[in-house]
Amino acid sequence: MRPLDSTRRVPRGAKAAICVLIGLGLWSALSSFPLPGFLNDIVIDNRILSNIPSDDDFDDDTFNYDPEKSQDRSLLRTLYSEGVLSEGNSFCPDTHENEIINDRKATIVIMSYSPDRLEDVAWLLKCYEKMTGVVEKIIFVWNNQEVDLPEDFIPPRDVEDAVPIRLSLPCSNWMTNRFDAPSRMAHRFGPILLVDDNLFLTAGLISGMVDYWKSKACRKRCAVGLDPRYVNPYTQKYELYRSIKLGSDPNVVIGKTLLTSNKNIRRFMDHGVLVNRSKPPMNTCEDLSLSLFITRKLRILPVFVKTDNYTPDVEVSSQQKYLSAEGEFIGSRYGISDYDGRDWVRGNWSRKRNICVAYNFAYHGRVLKNILVNYARK
Repeated sequence: MRPLDSTRRVPRGAKAAICVLIGLGLWSALSSFPLPGFLNDIVIDNRILSNIPSDDDFDDDTFNYDPEKSQDRSLLRTLYSEGVLSEGNSFCPDTHENEIINDRKATIVIMSYSPDRLEDVAWLLKCYEKMTGVVEKIIFVWNNQEVDLPEDFIPPRDVEDAVPIRLSLPCSNWMTNRFDAPSRMAHRFGPILLVDDNLFLTAGLISGMVDYWKSKACRKRCAVGLDPRYVNPYTQKYELYRSIKLGSDPNVVIGKTLLTSNKNIRRFMDHGVLVNRSKPPMNTCEDLSLSLFITRKLRILPVFVKTDNYTPDVEVSSQQKYLSAEGEFIGSRYGISDYDGRDWVRGNWSRKRNICVAYNFAYHGRVLKNILVNYARK
């Protein structure tokens, strides 16, 4: 008969669990690769964040972002002067694409500040409300608390099945208001399309962006954009044209044209540190923060819609045509240039964007750098 051992033995399963935890701890300490998501939630190091310039480090007279400086050109007048629209043409470009039907419709979010843009916005709303096959809802965010909208600004629906338009009137001038509105007013898991108020996307292009979002490369998780931008994971700087000039993979989307799930936006809005970072005068950071947050949280890079004639921030408006993943034409974008390219050479915009990127790297830690380096598409 086997004698009883007075020493109590540790069960084999418990030993295995302890070994796994020790191994994961060593991996976290020694490896340059991130832990699985459930073991690697975002941890804020306030000592690092405190070294990044704060709102008080900016002199408003020197680095003031004035939205009205980029509002001096009319989208409608530009399209008429270029012959895209004329008195004899349809009220909206490429209306034949409005017959396209997609099984997943997007909610369009347009935010505006300047009263000088209201004529353009009213036109955009009238055009988008006809895209019943690809647009679920339109949310217009009026971000100017000092100027009231005209009472009849939201147009009455021409037909009963027109796309509904919802108005959001936030109490403060924060750029993240365009994230807060869909998180409260749209389907919690549906695709949200952010579009600037100086751009028009045809129904075919909107449907194509949703198709990219549903594709195997994205699986309804990533951000989809039309404007490729690059964040250098080594210098931790925002490089406007590197993805085009040097052939590096673009890895960040901007709010000019950004489509992602409302779930991603709602997750982002739960991170008060990043949301507060987007208030004036640091209100040039919300789109980069959202894009980098999605990359960090889901370990997936943005997807960009293909085009054969992309011209970033051109001074002269032009139609830009976009292609499906298979290389077939899907739709067009019409618009005018804005501050992103022009202010770059002045240094104001680039400095704020670089500080924004540095803040995000400090917030997310080494994990963000590892993802941008190791997950980059070849």
